[in-house]
Amino acid sequence: MFMYDISNDLQYFYDNYVRLGVKLRQQLAGYRDLNINRLKNGLDDLAKETERPHPHPYDSKNQGGYPMHTLNQDPNNDNDYDIDIALIFYKDEIPENPLKARQRVRDALCKRCTNFTKEPEARTNAVTVWYAEGYHIDFAIYRTYVDQFGIERIEHASTEWKRRDPMEINNWFAERVSTLSPKTNPILGYYPKVAEGQMRRIVRFLKWFCRSRTSWSLPGGMIVSTLIAELGVYKANGDRDDIALYDTMVALRDRLKLSCKVYNPVDSSQELTGKTEVLNQVTRLRDNLNIAISKLDVLFDQSYTREKARYAWDWVFNHEFWVKKEITEVIDFANVIAIARYSLIIRCDLAKYENGPTYKQYLSGSSILPKGVALKFTVVSTNVPQPYSVRWVINNEGDEAQEAEQLCWESSDSGMTKWTSTAYKGNHRMTCQIEKNGQVMAKAVHIVKIMRSGNTRNFSSSKRGFG
Repeated sequence: MFMYDISNDLQYFYDNYVRLGVKLRQQLAGYRDLNINRLKNGLDDLAKETERPHPHPYDSKNQGGYPMHTLNQDPNNDNDYDIDIALIFYKDEIPENPLKARQRVRDALCKRCTNFTKEPEARTNAVTVWYAEGYHIDFAIYRTYVDQFGIERIEHASTEWKRRDPMEINNWFAERVSTLSPKTNPILGYYPKVAEGQMRRIVRFLKWFCRSRTSWSLPGGMIVSTLIAELGVYKANGDRDDIALYDTMVALRDRLKLSCKVYNPVDSSQELTGKTEVLNQVTRLRDNLNIAISKLDVLFDQSYTREKARYAWDWVFNHEFWVKKEITEVIDFANVIAIARYSLIIRCDLAKYENGPTYKQYLSGSSILPKGVALKFTVVSTNVPQPYSVRWVINNEGDEAQEAEQLCWESSDSGMTKWTSTAYKGNHRMTCQIEKNGQVMAKAVHIVKIMRSGNTRNFSSSKRGFG
């Protein structure tokens, strides 16, 4: 069946915009090494303070998209990168209680790490550190020992110590890519036209799709990789990557129509979609795939031009490479004239909890924040003569805010300070308006960017959601 050939464009897009690249890969490796050294120095600090040994991990392993070679460039240029590291300790050199083991690592990081957007947190399966540059690091804690039968065991510090090999997922994925991707077979005279490892490229394209809009909250790389590796979902094509991508999108959509539940590929007893939030992300993936596939239907029209074919793929990737976009800003000249005489300056500060002490100023749109950070907005100065009232208007974007019915809310006469907190993924706006006699005299807008990961608390004030 005919499908308009856009494979050369797809390869260029992959090489220049999707694939992480050597320079960025080395930069992330530098972040990893820097923070492992910080951890070791922090453990030494704790040992001095307590006068008790705090041994270093004897080994560390890369986990997640980095060693699987599925880590992409950030579509939104916010440096929103996950760096997953397994820290491996000897059993007798780490606390017996898994929570205390995670807390020890957290405390050590607190000793040496700076420039946080949020303090290191001992979460259920890892210790997470969020940095102002945008990236975050998950330190998963493991211990090893030899059991009574002389067998070496390795366990992960979760809600309890669970047997798990940190390299198991990496090895599983490498095997799937090798087995399922088109391969040269001289005996059969088969020589694919596409480069090796096609399945890995398809995973990367669909991971990009999931992150192509700041307003979308779709599943992360582990779930995407697991779904595509399932039997019958990835559709290999030895001639063209664009056909393999389209066919895989259709097969994935059809699979999710049957069920949106996803299970760990190396431990089928563990449901990856066990949390409602994650299951909702997979459900949204199904629905957005359905829209994308309908947009790509035009590729099967033989009268279609290259320009129109590129436009169809632009809906999938949402990147200027495919179609240069012109953004026209509509200006309300009446409002500009009305408020031109007066000025207003606001600032935003970060805090651990609402009404608590602030620890850092957050400039408008300057970096991407994790969920669960308290925000204090303050009127710094205005030349509007008193008396006047202050109105705070919050506009959220995205499917998370929409589902929570928190796309927009406002409060008036709330004073010169407004507290809220981060929760919904996307780019959100806090607007402060100085009003007098029913008219807006001055206005200021502050952009808040919230990442796809982190805590699941809502982006909200104590009364209503930031949106």
